[in-house]
Amino acid sequence: GYEQIGIAAPLLILLLRLIQGLALGGEYGGAATYVAEHAPKGQRGFYTSFIQTTATLGLFVSLLVILGTRSAVGEAAFSQWGWRIPFLASAILVGISIWMRLRLNESPEFEKMKAEGTISRAPYAEVFLKWGNMKLVLLAILSFLMAQGAIWWCAFSYTQIFLERFMKLPGVWANLFLMGATLLSIPLYVFFGWLSDRIGRKPVLILGMVLSVVAVF
Repeated sequence: GYEQIGIAAPLLILLLRLIQGLALGGEYGGAATYVAEHAPKGQRGFYTSFIQTTATLGLFVSLLVILGTRSAVGEAAFSQWGWRIPFLASAILVGISIWMRLRLNESPEFEKMKAEGTISRAPYAEVFLKWGNMKLVLLAILSFLMAQGAIWWCAFSYTQIFLERFMKLPGVWANLFLMGATLLSIPLYVFFGWLSDRIGRKPVLILGMVLSVVAVF
């Protein structure tokens, strides 16, 4: 805590959060690319939508674990040390993730590029040092990726903070509300993924962002 190590305490939390965010981003981006490269033509939106449903289902299960831990140890103990239990338990999932990755084969699309010799020999240099490519990366990050990130964390993380700290709702009830909202959202990812195959990604993304701006208020 701050009382023991001063400013290092919040800086360490920030550092660990950044590492966690990079790990999650890598997992999600890698999974989306892998599934997209295996999806039939014209069905990439539908197939990759299931990644989002499993990510949301993971959030639901994590809320369930937190709720169970809270109930088992009590609110006071949960605030002091109990919150560490779900984090430690997640190490099992990390192990499963590594095992799965070691057993995956490359996608047919990647193997085809490899056979044709069209794979970049210096991918990092091509992305970060060529302005034409870097411009696309910056455009993606500064437009829909930032917007989606803000919407996701407002909806699923800040909502709980808002309910507990400002609306003074008991933590258990805040968890239950979020679990309900999470379950309701799961089929919508599949529907809008399917819709993006029919009308294009851009209209679906823009519609989602505009609706989110209104819905947040």
